[in-house]
Amino acid sequence: MGTVSHSEVDSYLLCRRKHYYGYGLSLQRVSESHSLAMGTAGHRILETFYRAIGTGYSAETQLKSFDSALEEAKAEYDLIVEEGFEEDPKKASLYGVLFNEGIGYFAQEPFVKNKYEILAVEADFNLLYDEESDSHYPFVVDLIVRDPDGKMIVVDHKFVYDFYTVEASDMQPQIPKYIGALRALGYDISHGAYNMCRTRKIKEPTAEQMHHFMLLKPNPARVKTTFLEQIHVADEVQALKSLPIEKQEERAFRVANKMVCQSCSFRDLCST
Repeated sequence: MGTVSHSEVDSYLLCRRKHYYGYGLSLQRVSESHSLAMGTAGHRILETFYRAIGTGYSAETQLKSFDSALEEAKAEYDLIVEEGFEEDPKKASLYGVLFNEGIGYFAQEPFVKNKYEILAVEADFNLLYDEESDSHYPFVVDLIVRDPDGKMIVVDHKFVYDFYTVEASDMQPQIPKYIGALRALGYDISHGAYNMCRTRKIKEPTAEQMHHFMLLKPNPARVKTTFLEQIHVADEVQALKSLPIEKQEERAFRVANKMVCQSCSFRDLCST
């Protein structure tokens, strides 16, 4: 079965050597960067909150669950700290980003408070797009919601140093891929959104500087082109994986780009 995720395609296009270490040899760092740890922790907390809100309920019922769900989210943060997560004084506090009164994420929570219905939370999907080769596109969606006008939106949470610009978001392939795949699976997805929390430390941040909800409405041509790119790169990755591991290593060319290499998990290994 050919199964290649968005993350694997992203890694392959970024640097073939990085892809080889991560997906060819299945290597992982013993410890992760604080930025990655903060993003992972933030996703866990948001997942806990929205699961506590529940799916398939009316907007009014969801709003009644808000306070109890918020307490579960705070308890999840405490658990994450017990597991070893530490705040970085050089960056915004994760607790503050999410729970700061008046300006944190939950103070301006964009869905439940605005009568969106939560339809799915951290949902796993697997699209079979080629029966002959048994090729699949697996993906996990942070949220699927229905807005007050009845439109279904696929949402991806992002914990970022700075919010995406419109130009940068137009180049990101993740939401168009999700829209295309979900439509192929029978979901009437209208558009997508990035639900962004800023991790950059700001002396006296405003609510607008802490959280940004960006709607994305790629046209059908953009959705089709982006998903076809996923399929074609996945085919290339599968052809590479069919080779002996030593042949895979020979083709694992380094991108050798300063911007890519300085944040790579495998930088030390690669340089040796």
